Amino acid sequence: MIGKWFIILPLFVLTLAVLTGAASLPVEGVEVDRGDPTGALAWFKQGVEFSRKGEFTAALTRFRKASSLAPNWALPYLEIAVAHMKTDNNREEIGKNLKKVVKLGKSIPRGHYLWGIFLQDGGRRNEAIGAFTRSLQLRPSLVDARFRLATMYVEAGRQTEGIHQYQLVIKQRLNHLGAHRNLAVLYEQSGQLEEAEEHLKAIAKVHPYNAYHLSTLGRFYKRVGWKSKAKAAFRRAERLDPSKDRRRLRPLLKSRDKKLRQYEF
Repeated sequence: MIGKWFIILPLFVLTLAVLTGAASLPVEGVEVDRGDPTGALAWFKQGVEFSRKGEFTAALTRFRKASSLAPNWALPYLEIAVAHMKTDNNREEIGKNLKKVVKLGKSIPRGHYLWGIFLQDGGRRNEAIGAFTRSLQLRPSLVDARFRLATMYVEAGRQTEGIHQYQLVIKQRLNHLGAHRNLAVLYEQSGQLEEAEEHLKAIAKVHPYNAYHLSTLGRFYKRVGWKSKAKAAFRRAERLDPSKDRRRLRPLLKSRDKKLRQYEF
């Protein structure tokens, strides 16, 4: 349950720049068992090179060839899914190949992570929770997987678990704005106003010259009846942005969870 600003990234493509693509991460599990990998590996390496150049259609052809030569090797299926995400976003192909990845490459964290995104985007919340949990068991440093897991918990009504995961996100990345914002909402909902205030202040500290975040803090103070603090926050925001129409500042995206739209951050 998150307000209109709650950050949820609904599509694969928004995350690909962070954790997908052979160019951005070292190749995991390159060793190929169950058969001679020589031909498949050569095709796979060519696919990697084309991916690094942004030529995903050419890369897709080579990853498919690698998968045909080594059908029990998980990595070509992973890169086939990524290539589809980068090109036609064919959900049928993406899902089919990611399903093979998590079956054949049970120890590949990126496979479980992307499978979790696929499930999340398809509204399969409980399965997504399982996939993100598995990815974090294999690689606890996957901050976005942890953030998404927290999101899934909150949307499922499991606020305590969601709050815990958001807190871990902040431990891993101190200035993670999404985690701070969502914790502020959750704490305000539960009446823990001092905790909510601390997270909103943390956001304003990260962006001290952004009037929008100070105005957000001011609106929080106004909602909870802390009038003197509200006036001070609005004065600071006004000094940073004296224009009358502060609506030009870009708000955060709406949440898919409609229950908290009342929190107009």
